[in-house]
Amino acid sequence: MKDTNDVTQPKKSSLINKLIKVILPLALGILILYFLFRDIDFKDVWNILKDANWGILAFSLLFGLLGNTIRGYRWELFIKPLGYSPKVSTLNYATYGGYAVNFALPRAGELWKCGVAAKEENVPFTKLFGTMILDRIFDTITVLCITLIAFLFNMQFFISQLEERQETWNAILSILQSPVLYAVIIAAIITTYIVFKFFKENFIVRKVTDFLKSMADDMKTIWKMKTKFRLLLYTVGIWGSYFLYFYITFFAFDFTKDLGFTAGLIAFSFSSVSMGVPSNGGLGPWQAAVLAALILYQVPVLEAKAFAVGVFGIQSLWVILCGLFGMAMLAVKKK
Repeated sequence: MKDTNDVTQPKKSSLINKLIKVILPLALGILILYFLFRDIDFKDVWNILKDANWGILAFSLLFGLLGNTIRGYRWELFIKPLGYSPKVSTLNYATYGGYAVNFALPRAGELWKCGVAAKEENVPFTKLFGTMILDRIFDTITVLCITLIAFLFNMQFFISQLEERQETWNAILSILQSPVLYAVIIAAIITTYIVFKFFKENFIVRKVTDFLKSMADDMKTIWKMKTKFRLLLYTVGIWGSYFLYFYITFFAFDFTKDLGFTAGLIAFSFSSVSMGVPSNGGLGPWQAAVLAALILYQVPVLEAKAFAVGVFGIQSLWVILCGLFGMAMLAVKKK
């Protein structure tokens, strides 16, 4: 007779894992928001937001949709060299839906869109997952480049800020000069080498190794594609659209409309880096990053917080609506 504990235990474990994946990122976001806004009267925030130019805010949303649409076209470029020809419309709808899913469960949107596209277009999930990893690598490199450009544009400004905040500069130097930092990095490299060198037959290690080899082969195939210029063009289009999606909102508020392009670039780079923190659609880390950037440029704290609340709110609603539209269109296509 089969022990009922064998059945219930995996279910309990699975439920706990799901709760951790949902609750921890959400709790992190809420905790950050609590510390950011605990001393703010939201009536004051609303008084600032209601005076914003909502026409400009609505116009900015078009560039968010444009960026996600171009992302669907870039995804197709990654898939085609592998011998598959999915419909771009399916990839676009899956991309819209994936961003909406991220609000419910951080990072699950990437898996969801790969699963949907695999089912609809008969492309192996592992192949699509590999292209998604490649897509994220391109995004990471792009964000690093944008951040570097932003700091180069504002180097003198940041030097002056650090000179005024000697304690912050000393803290940064102490971290960079700490032997503990380099010891941890070296230990991590050695541990990774030992695991992959001496535990090759371990099930998890073998799975990871096979996946990395498969992805390396796919990347070689993609590297040989003849559409490299289009890939670069799409990448510029995606991130140019995302920048306008964010920067145009500056002109909706009296306290940000005169900050200028470089301030917008810095705030955008801060917000882009913050999206690397696992949270529900950026909830918490995004507001903290934008708030820090605006305060750097002497925007009053209350106004900066109102900007972070208003822009994040309207953009999140837009992403969710576009995601629901994408899911609906996938359902219609299936029928």
